Amino acid sequence: MNIKRITDEFYISGQVGFSDLPTLAEQGVKSIICARPDDEEGNQPRFADIAREAKALGIEALHVPIRPGQACGADVDKFAKGYFDMPKPILGYCRSGMRAHSLWELNQEATAMHVPMGK
Repeated sequence: MNIKRITDEFYISGQVGFSDLPTLAEQGVKSIICARPDDEEGNQPRFADIAREAKALGIEALHVPIRPGQACGADVDKFAKGYFDMPKPILGYCRSGMRAHSLWELNQEATAMHVPMGK
């Protein structure tokens, strides 16, 4: 897993696997946000299974599944609620990390304009 720092509170990566979770916990990650729908690829772990393992390690988890290029205002709102409410640092992930990064960017834009995206 290749982790990229976006800010001190938000990082992105590709798909998180079960073996990555203990390392994330050791590195101080407090929350994960998955932007990848289940069953996008055959060998992909289901989010509920990752979330259960993460919780056992003290990591909160949120699922905001979006298809590439199809994030809508409700997705950004769900991400924003998680981003502001969940303990930090947060790792956002999907297949490559780009959808998670896009959600973060859209949230930053909406926050800067003080506009709820889903309204």
